[in-house]
Amino acid sequence: MDEGLLSQATRLGPVHLKVTDIPAALTVWRDTLGLAPAGEDAVLAQLGAGGRTLIVLHAGAEVALPQKSRDLFHVAIHVTTRRDLAHAAARLKASGLRYSAQDHLVSESLYVSDPSGNGIEICFDTPERLLRREVSPDGRVSLIAVDGSAHSGLEPLDMSGLLRDLGNSGHVEPRMARDAFIGHIHLRARAPEALMEFYLGVLGFRPHIQSRTFGMFDCGTELRAHMIAFNIWARGELREPPPDAAGLDHFTIELGSAQELAAVQRRLEAAKAPARREGGVISTADPEGNRLRLLVRVREGGE
Repeated sequence: MDEGLLSQATRLGPVHLKVTDIPAALTVWRDTLGLAPAGEDAVLAQLGAGGRTLIVLHAGAEVALPQKSRDLFHVAIHVTTRRDLAHAAARLKASGLRYSAQDHLVSESLYVSDPSGNGIEICFDTPERLLRREVSPDGRVSLIAVDGSAHSGLEPLDMSGLLRDLGNSGHVEPRMARDAFIGHIHLRARAPEALMEFYLGVLGFRPHIQSRTFGMFDCGTELRAHMIAFNIWARGELREPPPDAAGLDHFTIELGSAQELAAVQRRLEAAKAPARREGGVISTADPEGNRLRLLVRVREGGE
């Protein structure tokens, strides 16, 4: 593998979010989405699935994250079966929360926010439906399905069809699927090209969509092309969040080996990027101040 590229063993680890009120946030993250609590006190709550922490909520924010703020757009929890997505849809429908659902062709997604304005996506990947992606000379992106039809990737999801995957028993699982995982994180950005220089050239991700016309830039690995994304959809309305607002505290990138972590450290030093290493964890921030931590992934089950 090219030392300058992260391997396909790279994963996203726990995402840490600031909230205004932990008990209120838990009504969404725990009670509706079904994440299992893994520790809670007055200032912090850990939630996950299958014994793995996925989301950490930090108390202390004074105001909810305003819409169209440069910060978190959403954090995406991926499930591995459509039936798991249907259970999540049924829980959302029963909750009375305002949510939306979209068919991106390469995935099917449910969207909701917690009371602090932190965006959440529950996603089921469907890459087998995509034949190819076409980008026009002016940067417009079209998704071509295996039947030859063109899609924007923003069509509404057929919720009735999705819920039929639950069958006739009426049973809805109260908990998120045990094998759910953090699949991607999506942020609002001011200068996505500069961010891509950092995530591609310094951290070592691979480019995916890089389109100012479409308004989105993203990157990932050979295995997962869409792991970290930035959009500029707010355009001139984008604003900085207040310093005491909810939103992203930091996210975690788990690498496949100590050698990869050392290579990232060398690239951070060469780029003169702000970084601090404590034991096996590197803490840094991207050019827009989004904080992240890199560490070596703990292998599960003899993987």
